Amino acid sequence: MDKSKLFLSCLITILITTTAPAAWVELTDLVPISDLPGGQLEVGDKLFTEFEVTGIADGGPPTPSAVTVLVQGGQDSVSGNYGLRFRLAWNAGTDQLINANINFKTEILESYPDWYITDAVLCLAVAGATGDGLVDASEMIYDASFLGNCLAALCSSREAGDGGANLIDQSLLKLDSNPVEVKEIWVRTGVIVRGGSGANPGTANLSEVFMLYSQVPEPTTIFLLGLGALALLRKRRQ
Repeated sequence: MDKSKLFLSCLITILITTTAPAAWVELTDLVPISDLPGGQLEVGDKLFTEFEVTGIADGGPPTPSAVTVLVQGGQDSVSGNYGLRFRLAWNAGTDQLINANINFKTEILESYPDWYITDAVLCLAVAGATGDGLVDASEMIYDASFLGNCLAALCSSREAGDGGANLIDQSLLKLDSNPVEVKEIWVRTGVIVRGGSGANPGTANLSEVFMLYSQVPEPTTIFLLGLGALALLRKRRQ
């Protein structure tokens, strides 16, 4: 096979991979946050540390804690981005509320000197609501643990009748409106699962939350570079 055919074959393989349906690739066991060795989790090019879970529960559900919230490291099969899967399994009935904060630090491992974090994805999985029930998650990303600059703000939610249109949010990391590439970020996440009350009672439930963080270089970048190279190759043949 000549070089041009081999190059085209590689591009087709990348294209098929990048257009396939996304799937979660499990890279670590699903364990309580409290059971993480040394309180940290290494996933691909990233290290997750400084985990903290706080919260309240009213009306009957158990109070969120590092013992009841499970975490797993993995990778998105299409983007190649690494991240975390949090297993919550929270249910709120009429006049019930679960309000929790899940915080942690994400950093690029020293063994990846050319890699950076450029954007983030927040996704609610298996979330439902009836009546005035609500599932809401917000993710704030900072460049320091205390008094840092906010680099991104993401929000996902589930309400009755919204058709699941707001389950996923994505944002570039920006400082003063300019995209940035960073080696470490501090993530502050708030999650609310609230049952309806009053004249329109209802329920709310949330099974899992996924949080993904990009790296540069990444598969999509390689694919785009490949398309440019292919166009250049065709020009040379003309």
